[in-house]
Amino acid sequence: MAAQTDFIALLTDPELLQLMLFACPDGVLATDELGHIALYAGASEAMFGFQPVEVMGHSYRMLMGDEHSFQSLRRELGSFGQVANYEIPAVRKGGAPFSAAVSAAVMKDRYGGVLGTIFYIRDHSGVREIEDALRRNNAQLNHLVSELDHLARHDQLTGLLHRGSAVEAAEDALLASGLERQPFGVALFDLDHFKLVNDSYGHLVGDRVLATLAGIMRRTARANDIVGRFGGEEFVAFLPGADLEAVSGFAERVRCAIEQLPLTINDDIHVAITVSAGVAALPSCADSLNDALRVADDRLYAAKRAGRNRVVNHDSTERRSAA
Repeated sequence: MAAQTDFIALLTDPELLQLMLFACPDGVLATDELGHIALYAGASEAMFGFQPVEVMGHSYRMLMGDEHSFQSLRRELGSFGQVANYEIPAVRKGGAPFSAAVSAAVMKDRYGGVLGTIFYIRDHSGVREIEDALRRNNAQLNHLVSELDHLARHDQLTGLLHRGSAVEAAEDALLASGLERQPFGVALFDLDHFKLVNDSYGHLVGDRVLATLAGIMRRTARANDIVGRFGGEEFVAFLPGADLEAVSGFAERVRCAIEQLPLTINDDIHVAITVSAGVAALPSCADSLNDALRVADDRLYAAKRAGRNRVVNHDSTERRSAA
């Protein structure tokens, strides 16, 4: 009991209390009922840069940042009598802003009269810097993940969707169009005599031919159409809402555009490019996306057999023999 009494006596010793206040790692402020600073201790001087003589008797507003944040803090204290880790911009001597976490409580006498307010202020600028760095790193990571996802889903040469990604996107679009009972067009394209282009002019020219067809398909397609590279010199377009006539018109516009755009090499060699296409549509030609792709593929090779550089939108009884 005597030891406890001695400890309480130490806590009520004015000199000890003063030492405790000045040793506090946080900034410690006490204001009177009007908000004028009556105590400026702890890490306050190191944190704000003001000497005690410069702040004593002044409003603690001089240590806070913008007016809106200051008034918001005052409203919180007025409404609840206290705040804990309240984030607010503060300002150092000279005007340099920093982020502060404020814990404060309004002190009242036994009759409820306001005596003043005690503040414990912690410099959160280091925490904010870490949080900002984490946000930047997360943003960079999200961007990298997005880039990797884009690379995984798209063909590097043409920028079009890979086969699997194109079919996946088409299945999602077909589900949506099916719920609305809309037709769904499918067009398969294959560059004519592409091997001859590679053998005659090299693979760099072949790559330009592939990129040219991809660009034409992209420009011809609507915003919600899905265009992809199926592999090699074969391309696909899925057209939500397009019936057989509409998808045939799309394929014919692509065919005409590529035919009318000869590729120029070294300013004196012109390479004629043509494309064959087979088209189908749901539900008029098939009951599923795979069936529609099979029908379009059969019609594509019918276009090849018929002499290439054409669009076929009807069935053929001939066996596939062209390449």
